[in-house]
Amino acid sequence: MDPELLLLEEALSGEELLVYASNLTIQNDYWQNILFPPLQTDELTVDVIKSASSLPVMAQIAHLGTETKYGSREGTSGQRIEIPKIQRGRWMDEKLIRLLLMASQASGLRRQEVASIVRDQLDDAKYAVSSIRARKEWIAMQAASLGAVNYVEDDVRITVDYGFTNDQKPVLSGTDRWSDLVNSTPLLDMQTWYNIQKARGVILERAFTSQTVLSYLLNNLSMRQFYFGNPTGTAVPPQLDSSQLDQITDRMKLPRILAYDTVARTEDTALVNGKTSYSTVRMTPEDRFVMLPGGKLGDYLWAETTESMVSGIEAETTAENGIYVFRDLVSKHPLRLRTVGVNLAFPSFPYADSVMSATVI
Repeated sequence: MDPELLLLEEALSGEELLVYASNLTIQNDYWQNILFPPLQTDELTVDVIKSASSLPVMAQIAHLGTETKYGSREGTSGQRIEIPKIQRGRWMDEKLIRLLLMASQASGLRRQEVASIVRDQLDDAKYAVSSIRARKEWIAMQAASLGAVNYVEDDVRITVDYGFTNDQKPVLSGTDRWSDLVNSTPLLDMQTWYNIQKARGVILERAFTSQTVLSYLLNNLSMRQFYFGNPTGTAVPPQLDSSQLDQITDRMKLPRILAYDTVARTEDTALVNGKTSYSTVRMTPEDRFVMLPGGKLGDYLWAETTESMVSGIEAETTAENGIYVFRDLVSKHPLRLRTVGVNLAFPSFPYADSVMSATVI
């Protein structure tokens, strides 16, 4: 067989798509695998149980020979999670399909045409995997920052509430908002929220917010006075830099603050001037300041997809965390060929009660 056609067949095989997809690197601004490490499950319905408190209950001191006092079983709360399917695909246009058919009939193609098919097919696989990873990041960060995931599109509606209490999601108002650089006191707010969880036996070790909020912190008058002191007269302390902000949080035994502004796009249903339009979507709200405990918050549960089971391909050979990519000839008249990525995944969040998520601007 002509080596170009052999290359074409191999590059367009299902196995090649999977190998390509599994070798795609994850964006370094994605936190999903840090906060919710992947965990495979065989079930699509999972019950997540969380205890009422992580603080130990002290035993009683008793005289010898007395009966042991038995503690009451604290109320536990649970939530049933239905793992949804996350999917995205792209159609191959008829010109490329024609080239594909010519290749299969050994009609002879120029090297550039072979390369074009290979490149477009693999780009479609990358598109599918990247789309799924972006949606998974959105789900993970919505859970971590809001304590809930609410998704509505067309006839699909998914609502999962992880149960953040009102204490866990304070809302600043008036001059307390951190956008008020003169009157707000962010350091006192952080200490208050830190102590709420500390009283429950939880140590908050990480914090993140948007670059917008971080800029407010660097320019906040009370923060600048804390670091530089309060000058006399009309003099004002200079703006903080990131290392100085780190020194403040270190000194107060608070977690260092990272900026998280990762975004993605969604494809709009309506055309704009006859063209496809897109909307930019943040993974987390811009107005949130989130404090987290150390370690994982839960697990990103994933299961083998039905499509993978039908194909007979082992789950371990799919792309990262069960993402399965395949090519599908839907019909021959009209020609409909698509590359599709599917994934069954959703995060459990047993440590949801250990998070603080404040609306600060």
